[in-house]
Amino acid sequence: MNRDKRKDLKESGKGLALETVLTVGSDTAADIAKESITSIVGDMLVDSASSLIPGVSGAVQGYKRARFERNIRTFTEELHSKIEEIRVNLEHKTDQQKEKIDQLFNFVMDYVIDEQQEDKIQYMVNGFVNITEHEQVSDDFILTYYDVLKELRMVDISVLRLMYSSRFIFDQEARETFHDVMERHGISYEQYESVRRNLLRIGLLTTKTDLNITDDLDEIVKKFKELHTYLDKLTNPRYKGSLPKLKEPKLKSKENLEMSKFGRDFVRFFLDLDKE
Repeated sequence: MNRDKRKDLKESGKGLALETVLTVGSDTAADIAKESITSIVGDMLVDSASSLIPGVSGAVQGYKRARFERNIRTFTEELHSKIEEIRVNLEHKTDQQKEKIDQLFNFVMDYVIDEQQEDKIQYMVNGFVNITEHEQVSDDFILTYYDVLKELRMVDISVLRLMYSSRFIFDQEARETFHDVMERHGISYEQYESVRRNLLRIGLLTTKTDLNITDDLDEIVKKFKELHTYLDKLTNPRYKGSLPKLKEPKLKSKENLEMSKFGRDFVRFFLDLDKE
């Protein structure tokens, strides 16, 4: 596609950037489409990035420029693989809904610009596909979800995927273990637990207490009897023997980490595990 044609599309798509991308994707062959989408999306993102990065006038230099171009390329590849699904989702949307989705598309592109880990961009595109499926989505909802995704690193996502799969995916043979996650990311068990605690802090995991009430009550009754015997001997002036040693009760109920409702919704929104 020549520069003038791309410029015309860009101008016509200022109000509906996503519509421009979809038009290019439908009017050209697959390989050319990806190249054209890359150019158009790149032009759009350059306009945004130039105002976001201090000291840059019209272009991004050095390392940031290289990262910027890699992110655009990855974003384009992922977007192109989902373009038919997006188009189908938009077919029955009103003009007002399309304008809102287009605004959210620009939000997503802003996150793409800033992303440090290229592998996360596929999840940003997955999230956008889910946006196009909804009849109505608020800015706060999307910004909250994408802000959380921005805060996560790939190791966090791997642990989150593992936690979700172990509970909600029934193909256990294909499911990886925490040893696999530790080996792939080169982390120790202590670091793995630290990642889980971070996911708990963010709200993607929650705590659940496994109750063993009967056993715990038996243990408590036993310790009360030992305490009673201890006090009885302690207050008996005629008792000359050594006092029994008291020990803390060993309760079997324990606190475990599991997916929170927000965590489950987050995984389904970005990771598409249920479709695998």
